[in-house]
Amino acid sequence: MIRQIIILLTLLVVIGSCKAQDNSSNNIKKNKNMERTTEKFDSWKYYTHRENDDYEFKSYLKGKVRQFGGENGSNYFEYAKKDKELFGTYREYYNKSKTLKLIGKYYYNDFESGIWKEYDENGYLIAEYDQDAPYKNYPWEKVEKFVKEELKLDLFDKNVSIRRYVSDKTNIPVWVIHYKVGPNIVSIKINANTGEIIKKGTNPIIK
Repeated sequence: MIRQIIILLTLLVVIGSCKAQDNSSNNIKKNKNMERTTEKFDSWKYYTHRENDDYEFKSYLKGKVRQFGGENGSNYFEYAKKDKELFGTYREYYNKSKTLKLIGKYYYNDFESGIWKEYDENGYLIAEYDQDAPYKNYPWEKVEKFVKEELKLDLFDKNVSIRRYVSDKTNIPVWVIHYKVGPNIVSIKINANTGEIIKKGTNPIIK
């Protein structure tokens, strides 16, 4: 009887061990399927070359790059954009590990665009943010066409600016276009749900 009990206990231990190994194997497979980045901030280069609290340089792959941050435990930040391109890339890195925290596109005048990705300090993807979602009915491509073909404006002109926001009062996504005409600034607001111009006005430039 005692021998049978010992055999039974031994079998239970073996079965439990097999289940634990299976669970561990599943966790490993799950981790392998998770998106991970190994990108890190080059703090040595940054602190060696920076002037006046930031470091600016040109990169063949990134274009014109500006880096700053890192003081008093703050994260590191980077803005990079190639010449003759309207959109650049924003990166944020953790202070302690120097690993990539956040990456996404931005329009050179103001707004964030496309899918932004956030990673933990081990490099694993933890969140994605679709910055274009509120404006899907009247996306950037339509705004660009309107500005170029109807307003006849150059998007690289420093006197032309475009931004967007979701109204706190109405929850309506809005595009805002500003451009200079002589001594005045013209402002156009477009409802991004319908594509209709909801406001247009001209104001003198205050010097």
